[in-house]
Formats: sequence, C-alpha cells, structure tokens
Amino acid sequence: KDANIHRNLQMRLRSLSVEDDQDFAVILGGCGGMPMASPVAKEKTVPARAADVEVESEKPKISRLKSLSTFWRLHDGLEDWGYRNFPAITDLFNVLVYSVDLAVRSVRWFQFGIVAVCLGFRLIVYAMMLLPAFLKIFVAYYHDRRIQRRVRFGPAEREYLDIYVPEEALAAQKSGQPVPVVIAIMGGAFVIGHRGYNAQLGLRLLDFGVITVGIDYRNFPRGQIPDMVEDVGRGVRWVFQNIHMYGGDPKNMMLVGQSAGAHLAAMMVLEHGLLQAMNQANGGSTGEASLPMLPRGHSGSGHDIDVWSVSDLKCFLGVSGPYDLVKLGPHLASRGLYPRIVDHLTSGDVAGCSPERLLETDDWKAHAAAVAKLLPPIHLFHGYCDQAVPVWASSDFAERLQEAGVENVTLDLRKGMSHTYPVIEGPMQRHDPQVELILPVLFGKGAQKRLEDSPKLPPMWPLRILNVAGYINPF
Repeated sequence: KDANIHRNLQMRLRSLSVEDDQDFAVILGGCGGMPMASPVAKEKTVPARAADVEVESEKPKISRLKSLSTFWRLHDGLEDWGYRNFPAITDLFNVLVYSVDLAVRSVRWFQFGIVAVCLGFRLIVYAMMLLPAFLKIFVAYYHDRRIQRRVRFGPAEREYLDIYVPEEALAAQKSGQPVPVVIAIMGGAFVIGHRGYNAQLGLRLLDFGVITVGIDYRNFPRGQIPDMVEDVGRGVRWVFQNIHMYGGDPKNMMLVGQSAGAHLAAMMVLEHGLLQAMNQANGGSTGEASLPMLPRGHSGSGHDIDVWSVSDLKCFLGVSGPYDLVKLGPHLASRGLYPRIVDHLTSGDVAGCSPERLLETDDWKAHAAAVAKLLPPIHLFHGYCDQAVPVWASSDFAERLQEAGVENVTLDLRKGMSHTYPVIEGPMQRHDPQVELILPVLFGKGAQKRLEDSPKLPPMWPLRILNVAGYINPF
C-alpha cells in the first residue's frame, strides 16, 4: 500500500505540471486595479472536478480534463452569485451544510467517554471567551478591500485561495519593486479547515508590505489526504504562475503551514523535490525548474519543465505539524477520538500519507543527496504545551530529515506555547511568532527594524481573558 499511495501522489503532482496553463488564467480589472482570476477559461479547457481526472498509462503526459457537469456549473454559478452579493451569509450557509454532513458521517468515529466530553466542553468555553475577538477578525476578513477572496485556482470543490494585497504590491503592479510573498496553508485537523483561518496572519503581514496567499483544500470526508496534497500542489503552482500579476515576487517566496496544513505542505514539498531528483537522475532537465518524471513503468512525456521548483522557495515553515500519522494514532485515542480515523483519512495507508515515513522509502534512499540539494531551508516550530499534536512530532521529523541527508533543518521548540497560540491567542495578544519568523526570511537583516518601526497595536481582547482562554484551550 505504501508504494501505491506514494506512486499515486507522484502521478497527481506530475499531472499538475502538464495541465493547461490557461485553465485558470488571471485577467486584469479587479477591485482597486488588482488582478482577478477568471473562474472559467476557454470552454474546451475547463477542467473537471479532480475526481474526474484520468491519467492514461499509454499517454502519461496528458491529464484528461472532462468538462464540468451541469450540476457543478449550476452549483458554482449559485455560489458565485451568493459570494458577490452576500459573502458572509453564503460562507456561513456552506459551513452549516458541511457541519451537518460531517456530523452525520463522523459520529461513529467519536468515543463519547468522559475525556471526549470534557474536551468538548473546554472547546465551547474557549470559543465563547474569544468570540468578540473572532468577530473582529470575521468583519475584517469580509470588509477589508485589500483582500481578494475566493479566487478559483483549480477544478475541485474547495480549490479557492485568498490574496492579501498590500499597497506596496499595488504600486509594484505599475512599475515598482515586487513585494515578498507568503503561501499559507491553514490547519483544521484535515476536517474543519478554511482558508479564512489565515486572516490574522494575512492582515498582519499587510502592515509589512507582504502578500499572503491563503490556499484552501478539500476537507475530509469530501476528500482524503492525497486529494488535499494535490490541492495544495495545484495552489502553489498557481501562485508561482500568477503572483507577479498582483505585484508579488516569485523569487522571494516562502511556504508556511500550520497543523494539518504543515503536514500537507511538507508532504507536497518532499514529494515534489523527490520527483525532481528522480527526473534529473533519469536524464531530464537539470535546471532549477526541472519537472518531476513519471513513476517507473511509464515512458517520458517530453515535458520536462515546470513553472516552479522546491528550490525556488526561500523557506518552508512548519508550525505544530503532525508529520507521522502512524505514531499519532495512540495519541488520538487518548484524546477521545477513534484512532482509526487516520485510516479513513488515508485510504488505509497511514504510512504512505506521512511525510516522515516517505524518508524511509526506497525512492528517497536512492535519491537522498539530490533531493537534499533541492529542498529549501526547513524550519519546524512547535510548542511544548501542545496537547493536540505532541512536540515529538516536530523533533522526530527534524531528526529523520537530518538522518536522511537534509542538513538545512531548524528545530524551534518554545516553552509555554499550545497548539493554537502561534495562530490564535498569540496574534490576539499582538505577539505573533509566525511573523517574527517570516520577516527575517523575506527581508534579511532589515526585518528587525521593520518590526521595531511597525505600529504597536493594542490587544484584540483583554489579556486576562486571553490568558485564561489559553489555559482552558483543549489544544
């Protein structure tokens, strides 16, 4: 099974590289002069939902993209109308429908013992204590005109992204210097994620003249981890392909993932880097953007250049990520969750969907040195007080990476920080560890001065309440 999932992911990422570049092209004329993505390209190249994509072994270079069904065209049309006229209400309605669907499908995976009940009660109290601050973020997300929301980047149900465009980027669109870019992949336990979770980070980075692109992906049960990795890969490719239209600098870009997003981003980066190394070893292009080759058993496609390489990233920052789902199972059981839920998330191949386990495959061992030269610097951040994903998830992953030949790995463990502190309580207190780590990568030595000169913002909610909420937080 490990080999099957591994090959499946390779095929998916490889097929992204030969999709029609015009499928979701950018057109000018958006709000405030900003570009907007066209949700429908030429009729003959409109992609299907990812589930409808077929790759024929006889013609591996072609990803056959069928036309969108009438149902999905109607569905997208209604959603587009709703988001244009009532964006917040439409999002809330979608959340309600998804929540009912999730509850019906997943009730059998929960163990309703005392541990689960206590955790659920703590989560409700935590959310209520921070509700006023959440509402402020909610209002800013839907009313800040610097945010281009719900830009379609692919054919699947959740393949949308948000782009936070600072004033510096607007100037760069005309004649100025392009600005740095952060690609953000949110968490959500693979089940309840939404690109809007990147709002605190994106809004804060606007103050420093940085574009943030929040990429969405399908959630379980409507998608499994291979689907999610495909979504992330397609989104990253879209950013490299189009971000210059928004004033972004493709040469000064980093990838950030939190929790489940860190897992998916790590999986995508490692698989993409491995495929590049395999292509080079097989006689393909040796340029920085060499395209991943097809898995063994298929003939070459003739397409050996992709629009991006893992070496194009300035850094990968993984925050509180679960990088080995095999070892996570017993921990989930102790938290009141059905431990075999990871089997459903991974089509039964837990090891094959774990970035840490990829380092043990024969393919990786055969190309370890070449992959290590391609990978960007990797920074793994984790809090010792993380109850959702234990701190050993990052420390073990860092150790395995170094043992596998990846030298540029930084392990950053912080005392007193929970799973959500770097993305919720910390930024609400106006202490944002992610921003403190991102700016030095993008601005170098000038980052500290930018931090010192930035306006000092008041906490979004009284510090006492934020501290108590952090203590009650079940994560």
